[in-house]
Amino acid sequence: MDSAASAPAARMPFVRREREALADSLLSFGPDAPTILDGWTGTELLDHLIHRELVLPAAAAARSPLAPLRLRGRASLAALEEMTWSQKVALFRAGHGRFSPLRLADPVMNTIEYLVHHEDLRRARPGWAPRELATADERTVWTQLSLGARLLIRASVDLTLVSPIGGLRVPARSAAAESPVRVHGSVTELLLWAYGRDRVARVRLDGESAALLVLREANRGV
Repeated sequence: MDSAASAPAARMPFVRREREALADSLLSFGPDAPTILDGWTGTELLDHLIHRELVLPAAAAARSPLAPLRLRGRASLAALEEMTWSQKVALFRAGHGRFSPLRLADPVMNTIEYLVHHEDLRRARPGWAPRELATADERTVWTQLSLGARLLIRASVDLTLVSPIGGLRVPARSAAAESPVRVHGSVTELLLWAYGRDRVARVRLDGESAALLVLREANRGV
């Protein structure tokens, strides 16, 4: 792709570019592609993404007391049932309508969602390698992780996430009986670790053995 063609894509928000990349991977790998999530293939992953963005709003509309909205919601749900794999991927790729209020919430709701699930799909394939994000995109992800880290990591150990662009302290949920732990990695790897993707997250944990044991038994993710 030449620089003129890639310039508009480069100006897209990271959340939009990651949606496009995830859609490309889903279409390329197919509905039976494995993921690192137990019991989930590409089909379950795409169904999850469509459900949270499109099925839930359509189902709410289908119960509306307003007849036009109710009929539109029912028609949308019926249409989803008839879609092929490629049609569902195209629907996900299109995202929220231009005038949908949810479009404004896309960066907050979906930046992390798309990145984590894209890696769930990518890292289940033989020969996968970590992606290198642009510095600006890493900062976007780091900001989102900083906002949600205390909800994601529920441990009785004081933590510090250490990335190339900064550190993030995550206090213990209760009085810390053990010494602190430092978790080192790139922004993406720390994000995956915070979401409990231990099988594929490339991080390094530094701390005393007792603290590491407590952390290993703690809850992470949503």
